[in-house]
Amino acid sequence: MAGIHKIADINPTIDNLCVRIRVIRLWTLPSYGNSPLPYSIEMVWLDEDGGKIHASVKKAFVSRFVNLLEEGISYQIRYFGVGLNKGYFKTTHHEYVVNLNQRTDVHRLPESSSIPRYGFKFVSFDTLNAPGYDCTYLVDVVGYLAGIGNEKTLEKDGKSTKYTVIELEIDDGKIMECALFGNYAHELNAFLGSGNKDGAVVVLQFVRVKLFNEKIVLQNSMYGTKMFFNLEDTTVIQFKNSFVRFEESRANIGGIPNEAAFLKIYQGKTIEQLKEFETNSICIVLATISHIMDTPDWWYGQCECNRSTYAFTKTFKCSSCGRLLLSITPRYRIKLGVIDDSDCACFVVFDKEAKQVLEKSCVEILDPLLLKGDLSDIPTLLLNLIDKTFLFIVEVQISDNPHFSPSYKVKKMTDNVDLINKFKEAHPIQIDVDYTGGLLPISKTSSIIEGEKVKGAKNLLLEFSNEVAASDESELLENAITPTKRLCSESEESKVEGDTSTSKKIKIEKET
Repeated sequence: MAGIHKIADINPTIDNLCVRIRVIRLWTLPSYGNSPLPYSIEMVWLDEDGGKIHASVKKAFVSRFVNLLEEGISYQIRYFGVGLNKGYFKTTHHEYVVNLNQRTDVHRLPESSSIPRYGFKFVSFDTLNAPGYDCTYLVDVVGYLAGIGNEKTLEKDGKSTKYTVIELEIDDGKIMECALFGNYAHELNAFLGSGNKDGAVVVLQFVRVKLFNEKIVLQNSMYGTKMFFNLEDTTVIQFKNSFVRFEESRANIGGIPNEAAFLKIYQGKTIEQLKEFETNSICIVLATISHIMDTPDWWYGQCECNRSTYAFTKTFKCSSCGRLLLSITPRYRIKLGVIDDSDCACFVVFDKEAKQVLEKSCVEILDPLLLKGDLSDIPTLLLNLIDKTFLFIVEVQISDNPHFSPSYKVKKMTDNVDLINKFKEAHPIQIDVDYTGGLLPISKTSSIIEGEKVKGAKNLLLEFSNEVAASDESELLENAITPTKRLCSESEESKVEGDTSTSKKIKIEKET
């Protein structure tokens, strides 16, 4: 239509600009002092072609627009100023920003589907972790809620700020950490307490990207970020469906006979070749177990609904159904340091496969350690795996991040001598290695049980709090990321299907 401009075409050379847009995000910056009006109104506009631009109402004009503009509403807006898009945290990639003024005319439009409601443009894990990624732009991220750290309080200048660190699985098997401060931490707690059973898919719109300790992490901006849980939006549904399809395509491995699975269906690779893959894949590796990694964390607690739990005050809380539990069902999650003649890696074995290999349930191994009162010991049955050679069917997930050290989920494993010999005949790989240790770092992390004393472990969230207590709020937001515990293993393993083994629960008294 004549006289209506596209957002992409906005520039200072055009007179009498006029656009039809939807306000997909609106927030205010507070005034200092006793002024009842905000210092400014900040917005992000979207048009029907997907163009986005940042728009502002400065303090002198706030009173004119404060009750005129609403988030989610479509408008025709004309006669506004144009400035350069500068700043540390930009909401769009447009070269310019819009400034509303006394001449600006705002006309509300009838609701129309021609302009999308949210305009999400989700950024992938690999894009965020690509070398040289520009962290000055806020991004949209969608992911499954995979982990939650304990809520902490930061005391600064007589003020208290609540914060929580979460983990998001934004690509299948690829996890990113995000720090949530203030109201965003409260929103998270409200969702966790809602008893929502539909799964936890989180959308973070206009979230900050930071490089912290040589890895890319996320954190909310002071006011501009918006957070959604289980949003019914087409792009979010597409994200969920992509995970479902991938899980279905690999879920039948357990039903394949051993010889077919290990010798006929999947390609045999060395560990070095695993790390050279450029696409997601499933393959076979012949390797020797060199050590057990993350020794206190070879198990996790499971709810009656078959989902993982996390520490919540003096109880445990289910990450899916939200119920509070005094006791939990332990399940295996064993991180194996493995090696062949080409390289070394971390293979992760979950409950179903671990029970078949160890021929004992997690409860049966954990009981003696509880009686001793020391969960930091490595069970003898796990230690007996060291120096043994197995055929592993593993999943390969790709990352372009040079600092990303991948682990590989084990779908199936066997030490059957006949199968190993047949595999060697088909794939003549020398694996007789004199392993002397030290090739893979054995990390010491905190226990999944809050209050448990683990020798050598560090409370990184507390350490972070001490480090930033003396810094200002902007520095606090810049250094908000700390490691968290993983809530859910991959969906296939966090649900135990057809499990008829002992369902005994372990009640763990937590320290006060």
